[in-house]
Amino acid sequence: MRARSAAELPGGKEPEEPPRREGYAEVDVGAEPEDGGAEPEEVTPPPAGAFSAPAAAAAFAAPEQEVPTDTIWVLGDLHGDVSCATFWLSQTSLISDFATPAEWAWTDPAAKLVFVGDYVDKGPTSRQTLALVSSLVSRFPDRVRAAMGNHEFETLLDRAPEGERSRYYYQLPYATVHPDEYLNWLPAGAATNDTALALDTLYSLALDEVYGKNKMRAYDFSPAGAASVTNLIEDEAVREVTRRELGRMQRAYIGAFASGTPLGDFTEQRDIVLVEEGTVFLHGGINPRVFEVSGGLTDLESLLELNEEYKANAGEGRLPEFMKTLHGQIVYSLLTYRGNHDNCAEVSKVLSLLGPGASRIVVGHTPSEDVRVQCGGAFVAADSLLGRYIRGNGNQYCRGEEEQRASTGRFRCEKVGERCEGQILKLSRGGDGDWSTERVFPQYDVASGA
Repeated sequence: MRARSAAELPGGKEPEEPPRREGYAEVDVGAEPEDGGAEPEEVTPPPAGAFSAPAAAAAFAAPEQEVPTDTIWVLGDLHGDVSCATFWLSQTSLISDFATPAEWAWTDPAAKLVFVGDYVDKGPTSRQTLALVSSLVSRFPDRVRAAMGNHEFETLLDRAPEGERSRYYYQLPYATVHPDEYLNWLPAGAATNDTALALDTLYSLALDEVYGKNKMRAYDFSPAGAASVTNLIEDEAVREVTRRELGRMQRAYIGAFASGTPLGDFTEQRDIVLVEEGTVFLHGGINPRVFEVSGGLTDLESLLELNEEYKANAGEGRLPEFMKTLHGQIVYSLLTYRGNHDNCAEVSKVLSLLGPGASRIVVGHTPSEDVRVQCGGAFVAADSLLGRYIRGNGNQYCRGEEEQRASTGRFRCEKVGERCEGQILKLSRGGDGDWSTERVFPQYDVASGA
């Protein structure tokens, strides 16, 4: 299956790009904004509490005997679809009794699993997806590694108090938090009929007023303010209910990422860059300019040291100030840069600058229908739209239960498919010590129809 251009993605238009962050150091190190996305096996989603962050971890020890790694499985951006996250993990066969977290066991002592970030947004089960990844990292700390994605990072930045940012990422009317996602963050029993009314209203506004009229830049999903989409609600009672419920849901959402909370701490402590067996994993890419600016990076070791510098400043009180520094800007660039794609000369230059410890770069962030292996295997783009919601409807907020057309006729929400599509990546060490890359396609039980 060929990779589609952005203009061919659902909706038939170039996907809107979220705006750049403000207040960074005045040094251009290649930080870039956002993406776009299109339809997938209905795997029964685990319940919201099935993968609470520490739930499956403490009672088990990691494998005791160190075995040389000869296989690395890589999962690209999962984007708020825990059903497909579960499906793709099952395709690796790395974990036995996967449906029962208390019984998890690692099946291949010579294999590791790497996630390249973007567990949240663009789908309605971000909390469950992030909690699943957190549980895997906690349960198998020597086998599972999970990098930071730009969407997780933006969520940490969005913890800034109200009024400190001109526009909050999670309030964008596209590409971030699906309205139904907020239900996962409310306390049990806190959703009411008013909540349902507010959600229905927000989806209707998104379809008819935002996407149908191509007004992604004109509105936001804040509860109030000059740009709030709620200003378009004619019925005063419905408008007030929607504003109240949206504010309540957003406070619950962002509060769950506070420093000191399980998911807040887990998200803060994600590495920006991972290295396994000479392969450098990160979400966005590496601009050679990060090695050229004064005070920038020098080699692979300095790149990894940046992880610890970021983590020391990841808390709510310190992150905004860190982002005003050169190293904060470099972190953002590593999460968002897209210049390595289809640019083998640049990839070769970056690997040379990193030094002999780096032989390959694997990234997420830039979506296509396929995993792309480029530059003789020296560069791999792993984001193959694994989540059904971004694959079905790109950056737009569509429930996906059925096809819906905007009243203008200029936009259509597609029905989200049941099957998970895309590919994952398998890196394997051969008998000669060389590593090979393999795209792994979904395997379904044809006899059972699953």
